[in-house]
Amino acid sequence: MKPVSPRMASEFAELVYQVRQPNVRGDYRLETRGLSLSRSFDINLSTGPVVGQSGGIFGFFQRASGFAMVADGKHEYEGHHVIAVRGTKTTHDWLTNGNVGLSPSTGGALVHAGFNETFESMKPGLEALLTPRLSRGTVAGIHCIGHSLGGALASLVSDWVHKRYRRDANLYTFGAPRVGMKGFATKSSFEVNRLYRCTHGADPVPAVPLWPFMHAPVNGIEYRLDRSDGLSPSAHGMGEDDIPGYRNTAKKGNWDQLHQNSMEYLNNPVRLDYKRRHEAHFSTYWAERLSSALVTLLKDAGYYSAVLAQAAISTSLTFYDLLAHTLEDIAKASKKFAEQTRGLLGHMLAFARVAVTTVVDLSFQFIRWVFDRTAGALYDAVRQAVERT
Repeated sequence: MKPVSPRMASEFAELVYQVRQPNVRGDYRLETRGLSLSRSFDINLSTGPVVGQSGGIFGFFQRASGFAMVADGKHEYEGHHVIAVRGTKTTHDWLTNGNVGLSPSTGGALVHAGFNETFESMKPGLEALLTPRLSRGTVAGIHCIGHSLGGALASLVSDWVHKRYRRDANLYTFGAPRVGMKGFATKSSFEVNRLYRCTHGADPVPAVPLWPFMHAPVNGIEYRLDRSDGLSPSAHGMGEDDIPGYRNTAKKGNWDQLHQNSMEYLNNPVRLDYKRRHEAHFSTYWAERLSSALVTLLKDAGYYSAVLAQAAISTSLTFYDLLAHTLEDIAKASKKFAEQTRGLLGHMLAFARVAVTTVVDLSFQFIRWVFDRTAGALYDAVRQAVERT
């Protein structure tokens, strides 16, 4: 399937933000002058965009707004269709990101319940637009595109397209969070035709939700569009006025021109030496390394499978209570595991920039406090990033 270019994918990912609300005239008129996509795709919003609902659980604070649009290819993209989904634009949408329960996706794998709830609210609108398009003529390609929350929703759209229409799609995401657990990441790795996951080195959003959520492609690659380090809310911006801005860093004609990072290193065992804890710093690299160290500790102690099974039936809050109890038990099992646990916690505190001189308490209460401080530091950066969008 012919892909859309990085430049065109980034244009769609930014343009779709304009469909959130109608203009003062009550309609949707997109500003496409100067965009390369206008030469290859037509966008008809005469009946409005695909509407979705996002917000808190149980229907509280939920608000309907435009979330997606469909574009039809022409010229060299005749028979192609783009489904572009917008990211987080309001604090109501951010509540969706904080709703970290689990629910089954269309394909049956467990995913973020908040993301899935928003996708389910979009599904009738998507079906109304896609069914007539995909049931007539030759379908040469389907492309699902999104930035931030839009990338997460685009992942769920591609999963649904595969099941509903028996067609594989290309998936393009910019600064997207993790969508589901290993089952969903594995299915996406095989069922998506091509997956173009684009990140900035300092963008905090791809670092959440925390383990056991995973990115697809499993053992694959990501397109790292800049060389930034640390964690910076500004690195999440999509537009040309943002620094660095995904529109700027993706301004290439083909994907071979972009830098690719192998993600296989995430599966390597990581055991952290407490005496070297000060090497950790607030960065995406260390966020991934801490997750790998946690997984290594659970596997070394023989608890990994049991903890992963429990994650499937827990919310984040109850899961991290369970995890803290598990690490307490592991630390009590042997001096070796106690030291390995201490190394993990010491590096977590250094990552979160918490001034603790020594780690001697390996109780449930202390371990849970370390989890809260580590996750809190990361989610603060994510919230700041989203508020700038």
